[in-house]
Amino acid sequence: MTTASLEEQLQPLFDDIDAKLQNIESGVFIQQQDAEKTINQLALLVNECQNKPYASLMQLNIQGTTELCTRFATLYVNVLTDLKHTLSLNSLLVLTKQKRFMSHVFEVSGYGNSRAVLKLLLNKAHERKAKQLTDNPALVRALLLASVGDLDPADLVELTLESTETSALLAIGLLLDRLPLTVTGDAGRTFLLEEYNPYSALRPLDQYRALISNIWMLCSYSTSPKKHEIKKHLNQWFKRVHKAKGIQAKPAGSVRHAGNIDNKPVMVVIAETFKSVHAMYRWYAPMIKRLKRDYYLVMVSMKADVDDQSIGLFDEFIEVPEEEMNLQPVLNQCTPDIAWFMSVGMRSWGISLANLRWAALQAMSFGHPASSFSSEMDLAFVTTRVFGGPGVVNENMLILESEIGNVAEAHKDLKLPPPPVLDDAVVSIAVPCNTMKINLGFITALKEIERLSAKPIRFTFFPNEYGVGHLSTEKRLRSFFPTAVVARRTGYEAYLNMLNQHHLALSPFPFGNATSTIDCMVLGLPVISLIGAEPHSRSDYDILASLGLAEYCVADSVENYVHGVVRYINEPGLLEELRAMVASKQFMDLHQQHENEFSDEMCKALNWAYANQNEVRGPRGLVIEAQGRWK
Repeated sequence: MTTASLEEQLQPLFDDIDAKLQNIESGVFIQQQDAEKTINQLALLVNECQNKPYASLMQLNIQGTTELCTRFATLYVNVLTDLKHTLSLNSLLVLTKQKRFMSHVFEVSGYGNSRAVLKLLLNKAHERKAKQLTDNPALVRALLLASVGDLDPADLVELTLESTETSALLAIGLLLDRLPLTVTGDAGRTFLLEEYNPYSALRPLDQYRALISNIWMLCSYSTSPKKHEIKKHLNQWFKRVHKAKGIQAKPAGSVRHAGNIDNKPVMVVIAETFKSVHAMYRWYAPMIKRLKRDYYLVMVSMKADVDDQSIGLFDEFIEVPEEEMNLQPVLNQCTPDIAWFMSVGMRSWGISLANLRWAALQAMSFGHPASSFSSEMDLAFVTTRVFGGPGVVNENMLILESEIGNVAEAHKDLKLPPPPVLDDAVVSIAVPCNTMKINLGFITALKEIERLSAKPIRFTFFPNEYGVGHLSTEKRLRSFFPTAVVARRTGYEAYLNMLNQHHLALSPFPFGNATSTIDCMVLGLPVISLIGAEPHSRSDYDILASLGLAEYCVADSVENYVHGVVRYINEPGLLEELRAMVASKQFMDLHQQHENEFSDEMCKALNWAYANQNEVRGPRGLVIEAQGRWK
């Protein structure tokens, strides 16, 4: 389909957004309406523009999108430079929720960025020093507009001089930036994560839920050594919500399940996302099928995040209400013996539930591979290769000895692309990872690979962005790599076809890949990764080592990562040998297996932990090995 035909197809969407923008513009520029009304009108339109079908238009690099983004940016300029109007706390919250969109439209618009407006506001802010941040409206607006990399250290320090609801919201807004690719941005994010904790000032109100959950998960992608510490403070906010709402579990064993005719122990499986087409299903379905032999399995999820096939794996399904912070109806329907969280961090209700004591034994897997830092989480399942040493994660660790390489199920009826015909004059390198995993250190390594390569390199990034966020991400990445391809989100088979057209794939660091590495193995595409200490820095290694590829594909330092990739590119025949070796592993033969040792061992380990709760619920940070226990 050509760009012209796409424009014609999306013309009705453009006309609709155009009409709604005109309505807001009329109120602002003709009727001189107050900023509060404008902010709330923008919020409704922004929400539409970030979802289908409007996001399909907003992600296209065409004149119409640039025009719409410029008009959005102009409205934000009007709101933020109107210093006569005092922003209410509600307006501050609504604008913080729009923060990422605001940043994107400025970058994509005719303005190019928000620097000129930000400089204007900061100059005004510095004219008038105030005891309280809220008494300096220009500084509040500047912090609302700025990305974390736009600010001088002095402005960040001024933010951190108080701990109020206003300062907490402004800090959250700065931490929402998923791609801070500057030295000041990286340093600013580290400073906010490690040195500042205003979150006790946030009242336990539902309207803060999405923002707090967002930075709870986003902190994992930082390069800061103490990046997870913020979770301790955010977890306390969820506990305050529980107290305010009177949410508590019913007495153990007080709920009976009519379907549990064999009187098995009851296990709830917390599924933050588990549709049968999702990567989480591919990883965890084999484990659930095995656990069902020993447990009465109850899945807890929101209806929109599951489907009939995934629900069918369980004995019972409990739906999380749309008002997802109201967990009492869920707790009333089950009093489990074990609660197993396949992940923690992908949904607000999942983080909230992880901070409740619902079952005698509460365990997690690294579906989102980072520690929860919850006082209510007893155990985490870790393989011997993912285990990076004591003290790396907060939970006690059950160390599983089995291989994980063949755990993920293959997509049903998957049509693999034919072997590619590659142009060896240019080295095509895929970077298949979410935007959040890309950081300045990783970009610097890619630039060094490009500099040292004897051949031209073309990077293809797969950031999984949608709407105007895709265009913003494309602009940032192309500022470093002008010839790079930044692929749009697409269906799985189309993604595999694109991925297949590369000589090599690179995994990001410190937050590496798992499912993307499996995808590369399916195609016989070599992946180079960097091993670290945390689970998310070892998932590539776990997969590659299970196939005997660690020696060839896993680096132990950034220097070795760079020089290893360059050696494969520059030494004649070496990359071809690596590609042949990866293809020879015949990963799809393993990938089709439905029974595996890992699922068997996980079930045995869980049975042992359930029978030995006094041992596993001890002080945090215990390392519990298989020998003498479940093996």
